[in-house]
Amino acid sequence: MTRMDHRRFDCLCVADMCVDLVLRGNVRPHFHQVEQLIDAYHLELGGSANIFAAQYAHLGGRAGVVGYVGSDTLGEFALNRLRSLGVDTSWVRRHPALPTGLGVALVEQDDRAILTALGTIDAVTLDDLSPDLLGACRHWHIASFFLLSKLRPFWKSWLERCRASGVTTSLDTNWDPDNQWQGVAELLPWVDVFLPNEAEALAISGDGDVERAGQRLSRQCGLVAIKCGARGAYVFAQGHTWRYTPEPARSLTVVDTIGAGDCFNAGFVRAWQLDKSVDECLAWGVRCAEASLAAAGGMAA
Repeated sequence: MTRMDHRRFDCLCVADMCVDLVLRGNVRPHFHQVEQLIDAYHLELGGSANIFAAQYAHLGGRAGVVGYVGSDTLGEFALNRLRSLGVDTSWVRRHPALPTGLGVALVEQDDRAILTALGTIDAVTLDDLSPDLLGACRHWHIASFFLLSKLRPFWKSWLERCRASGVTTSLDTNWDPDNQWQGVAELLPWVDVFLPNEAEALAISGDGDVERAGQRLSRQCGLVAIKCGARGAYVFAQGHTWRYTPEPARSLTVVDTIGAGDCFNAGFVRAWQLDKSVDECLAWGVRCAEASLAAAGGMAA
């Protein structure tokens, strides 16, 4: 037994707490009070950290989230859904003033637009990150770096404390709505696993080629896994490159791609924690991402 085995959780993260309303069909709105009919809707728990934690728990990991929900129906829905998925909510509280965050996804066959009401998504502050959290977990995952703006100035010192406490770390920034990408580079030396998608890796590195971007980023960070959608994924570490290319003949059911990247993250990190080879980590990540495609939202499949 290692000295980390006694810790209550295998992984904790701050939840960008929200509920997703997914609309499908003729979803491009026409103003001037035009009413239009759509094909379907689906209500599901959202938030990159929540999707990550749910998939991580599916893989046998003990996962918990830190965050707030509103004192509203959506908040009750979010809490019940997290618990049903095996995610611990001991550190989730009801916010006295803010509503639960809401994302509205307008989904077409090959693309989607997302409208977000922040609500409790960015409610967590440094005061909510108690030292007890580091004593309770083996790994800390950061999701939605740019949406969690209140924590952005403090993540570097938190990651330093993680390392001092023997807690491993991973980071997925998600997209920067301001397209500035500031504050990421200073975190990378303190991150064990960096998990951008291809567009994010190119933007953060300033390079136009995914392999060069991965090599450049891996010189700042222990290990970089870059998600490339249907083309698979890359890993870069210590001057080495691994690539996972899906079989071209495979048949996938694709309802939507919401949360696929977060499910990849969970599969990859869980395998990495279990000391799997890089090839196995890639296979776990891609398998989790592909499984998530088969149902609406990032949780059900």
